[in-house]
Amino acid sequence: MLQPVQLTVALTLLFSAVLVIIRNKNKKRRPICLKEKSQENNSRQNVEQLREIAEKLDLILKEKKMYTNPELTIQDVAEMLGTNRTYVSTSINFFYNQNFCTYINQFRLNEVKDTIIEEGKVSQKELAEKCGFGSIDTMKRAIKQKTGLNMKDWKEYVYKEYQQNNNSN
Repeated sequence: MLQPVQLTVALTLLFSAVLVIIRNKNKKRRPICLKEKSQENNSRQNVEQLREIAEKLDLILKEKKMYTNPELTIQDVAEMLGTNRTYVSTSINFFYNQNFCTYINQFRLNEVKDTIIEEGKVSQKELAEKCGFGSIDTMKRAIKQKTGLNMKDWKEYVYKEYQQNNNSN
């Protein structure tokens, strides 16, 4: 036999459950299919919007060489693209699986590589300044992170790769 306190608790729970069921029955339910389709369309639109941002970003960086500015920020890039920093960041993350700094440094490293090939002996300080790195250490760190090589070994690798490509052509 239930004690009076247990009986009161049981009846309260039962009454609460009945109220929840009645409330839920009275609510209008939306078809799940429409909601899923709406989300799917929004998702496609978002991906297309992010793709457009990524394509514009690549184009602007290649044409204007904005990455040579050592003080370049994601906000600067967003303003040039006419969007906000969240969209720029999301686009880079989604399409390149990188953060903003790593993405920009990849352009800077290509610029370092081109400068080494075109100009030959260039000091590390000149390379860092010309290619948009804030310091020599930042440039060295980016090279190590991208290639696993130190600056000296990477320069040698770049020269060898260039010579091999020119000899085979």
